[in-house]
Amino acid sequence: MPATAALQRLPLPEPKAQQLLALTENLDDASLWWLSGYAAGLAKREAAPSRDAQVAAAAQTEARISIVYGSQTGNARRVAEQLARELGDAGANARLFAADAYPLRELASERVLYVVISTQGDGDPPDAARAFIDHLGGRRAPKLAGVAFAVLGLGDTSYPQFCVTGRKLDARLAELGGTRLLDFAAADLDIETVAAPWSRRAVEAASESLQVRAPATNVTPLHPHVEAATWSPARPFKAEVLANQRITAEGSGKDVRH
Repeated sequence: MPATAALQRLPLPEPKAQQLLALTENLDDASLWWLSGYAAGLAKREAAPSRDAQVAAAAQTEARISIVYGSQTGNARRVAEQLARELGDAGANARLFAADAYPLRELASERVLYVVISTQGDGDPPDAARAFIDHLGGRRAPKLAGVAFAVLGLGDTSYPQFCVTGRKLDARLAELGGTRLLDFAAADLDIETVAAPWSRRAVEAASESLQVRAPATNVTPLHPHVEAATWSPARPFKAEVLANQRITAEGSGKDVRH
């Protein structure tokens, strides 16, 4: 069936109508149906982002802050999550990553990078942070000129290698050309006494570096802010003890209870 049999006039300028008629003139029914579906798909494509949208996206990336945490028992993660909330409340574009989920290819393009990382045992990094640490310590690590950073280490002073993972990482980021926004901070078991003031300074430093302005107070957020519980030795969770069970064997010299 000729393409012109059922359609005498097309809602197109004459040159385009002639081109379409020439294209479809000798197509059979099956080909015409296929072409109609293809054309419908083209019509539904998302429009390419406008120049303004591209500029806005670039500005958002330029003002981005990335927080990477390496956690074995959950303390570093908790501190990093709290920092992300505080940055968000200040109007910053903050991203939060576990060390094993961070896209290493983006290191050199960061503007502000915060790392919260613990030290385990005899100076070991958390298991999930080993690849992150190895990449930064290797020959393929990128130059970090233009990247501002700060590192908070978590550890236990009863171990000889107190916060050594964080200290080495802080030194390595500077060696790669990064600019230190805050001096390295090391938190002992009373984490909040160091982490809380460090986080406040981190928010202030990032806001100043990226010229972040807090959102207007009359703007209602799409998602209500819910303050997460942050229990710590300084702020213990109060709970009723329902059982006091000894877990050591009979005859043991130790009385360990759970």
